[in-house]
Amino acid sequence: MTEAKLQINFTNDYDEACRLRDAGFEPIECEFGQYGSVMGAFAMDHHGTESHLDGVALRACRDHYGALAEQAKFVVTGTPDADAVLAIVALAGLVPRLTLEPGFYELVNAHDTDPIGIDLLETEQGIRLAWFNQLPKLSQSERGFRRAIEAMRRLLTTGLSKDEIEKVVKSDRGRKRVALDGLLQRLDRSGVELPIPDGLGTRPVCRGMNVLDEAARIAVVKSSVWGFDVWYRAAPIVVSYASRLKKVTVGCPDRDTAEALFGPGGLECVWRHLGRGWGGRETIGGSPRGVEKTLGDTFETARRITTMLKN
Repeated sequence: MTEAKLQINFTNDYDEACRLRDAGFEPIECEFGQYGSVMGAFAMDHHGTESHLDGVALRACRDHYGALAEQAKFVVTGTPDADAVLAIVALAGLVPRLTLEPGFYELVNAHDTDPIGIDLLETEQGIRLAWFNQLPKLSQSERGFRRAIEAMRRLLTTGLSKDEIEKVVKSDRGRKRVALDGLLQRLDRSGVELPIPDGLGTRPVCRGMNVLDEAARIAVVKSSVWGFDVWYRAAPIVVSYASRLKKVTVGCPDRDTAEALFGPGGLECVWRHLGRGWGGRETIGGSPRGVEKTLGDTFETARRITTMLKN
């Protein structure tokens, strides 16, 4: 099918997502914190109570290619990330099936669910995903999703030039420098501020039971780039303020780390105490859809989280 026949409805409202689902639009990653996930016939979510499911791109590419090619109607929310966008491309059959290589959609799934420790620049498929992740103007809107879908189609069918690959590598190095500059504060379990160590870029990621031997618990950051692979070198919990999106994200590098700090369920124990609409998975999530947050809210979120730590 052509993209012209593709219908995309963007919403930050749970009730509107339900209405659109009932009108025949397939929800893609429509999770709304404590409101829950809006699910359609293909159960395209893997957050909150649905975190036991495989990622949406993995299932769409592997199990449901072209299933909605004749009626490609989707309701979406949040950021048009590679996982959600690739799921739409596969379900709608927007590219030939042979272009959906398992090595690529499996990497998209792995990087979406457990990105820490994956160096995208080490493989050809990783560089392709890094190119998509670096795309500008992928706003939280219908237009943003359409831009992302067209970029994904082009990536899958045309690939990258040598110049584009070189730019991806250079840009990722710059991203890491910007991410380091965004680190504002480190806190111990009592909320006392700790110094930011030198040589952070070469420190190991704080994860697993080993975090209990470290003083630092939380890193507070403000940044225009994704930098959790860098920030987890400062502390095992990151509270990030995305200055462009005006959104707060809270994350831990993996489930074992989250449960070592918060008990069974990891960050699922945190969302309900942060307020209605906060949510995500055991390891990462954030502030309510469509609600603008400030840097002050970010510091307050970090302070509140220190009161929820078990260790």
